[in-house]
Amino acid sequence: MMLVLFVLVLLGGVTRVETRAQESPAKLLPAEVLGWKSDGADRSFDAETIFDYIDGAGEVYRAYNMKLCLSRTYTKDGQPELIADFFDMGSAADAFGIFTHDLDGEDWGVGQGSVYKGGLLSFWKDRYYAAITIDKETDEAQKALLELGRTIAASIDRDGKKPDLLEILPDFYADPHRVRYLHSPVILNYHFFISRENVLALGPEVEALLAKAVDKCALVVVRYPDEARAAAALSAFRKAMMPGAGDPTLVQTANGMWTAADRKGRILAAVFHGVSADRAAAAVRETLGRTGSANRL
Repeated sequence: MMLVLFVLVLLGGVTRVETRAQESPAKLLPAEVLGWKSDGADRSFDAETIFDYIDGAGEVYRAYNMKLCLSRTYTKDGQPELIADFFDMGSAADAFGIFTHDLDGEDWGVGQGSVYKGGLLSFWKDRYYAAITIDKETDEAQKALLELGRTIAASIDRDGKKPDLLEILPDFYADPHRVRYLHSPVILNYHFFISRENVLALGPEVEALLAKAVDKCALVVVRYPDEARAAAALSAFRKAMMPGAGDPTLVQTANGMWTAADRKGRILAAVFHGVSADRAAAAVRETLGRTGSANRL
């Protein structure tokens, strides 16, 4: 008897919908690809034991609410090993998010987005994220790496929906190679340092985008669980980052650049390192002016 699950979880504005039984991650990885065969010693890790496998980077995956990591090694005589680390992130939004953490590389056209650099191919599709590595870039190993990525992606039977928050980014900030989706202040500060304090009140139930423009300014868009949280976050942000500003939505910083911030409903928008007061304020206004659909979720 097939068990069909319908789960609708609303966590502070983060909507996750699953409409089918969960696939076993092991079944989504092939046993063999172009002569490379699984060594039969799969290892599985959850959000607690991931540190036993990737100590330094484990916190990054936890910041995106990872559920499970399956690691499989493929071997072929005379060739480098292929190691596939396959993550169930629990939602397409978080699979997309962990993918955006490192966008440096060449798009190899795998899944719903991929990058390849220095023997590492990473991609996302639906709620899954994969990182496949070789320790030596031979032509044959690279072909197997690409084929393994394509095979895994093809075994995932549907695409996932990107975070709808992306829809409200102004065109100037919408370059997909410069946009990160996140929940954690640590991840935000890694890509664009704002403060040692969590001045935007980020957390697992809060969604945020960081979009960096070519002129070095940055737009941060945050969606909170409710308007009260958004109002409190904006008030705390202004107190910490815009003290003494004559205009509560705009302030010039010590480096001569501009910071602007405001909110509409439960969405807050802030611009950092704006090159002029007008441009910083306009970016915030335009972002919040496009929040109709995002606020209704």
